[in-house]
Amino acid sequence: MSERNWSTFACPNPACSVYGQVGQSNLRPHGWSSKPRGIRCLRCTACGKNFSERKGTPLFGLHMSDEKALDIAHHLVEGNGMRPTGRLCGGTLNTVLRFARKAGDHAQRFHDQMVRHVQPQQVQADEAWSYVGKKRQEL
Repeated sequence: MSERNWSTFACPNPACSVYGQVGQSNLRPHGWSSKPRGIRCLRCTACGKNFSERKGTPLFGLHMSDEKALDIAHHLVEGNGMRPTGRLCGGTLNTVLRFARKAGDHAQRFHDQMVRHVQPQQVQADEAWSYVGKKRQEL
């Protein structure tokens, strides 16, 4: 098994001299996490901080494989509910809820970082809103 290229990772320690800088050759593999097997732990040679390769991703802190997380995300994107997604993926409702929350928070932070200074002249509602309005019961 070949070793992964760590040049796309950056040290997450704000006190580090190479904080957030990718391609600095300061990261070295430093063991494995216990659950699930296959998550690499890394060490920054500049500051000595250890961290998981999942740090800064929606998978950080979850004890599931990448494949299971992708499977859950796929089912949720396709419009399946939380309980059916748990049944289809072989997980619990709490696992699906926890992953959905983490992924949503991560997407929100990513959006806030990337989308700036947008001043729309027009806004068009999505088709999903017309579907929601159609399904509302008349009182």
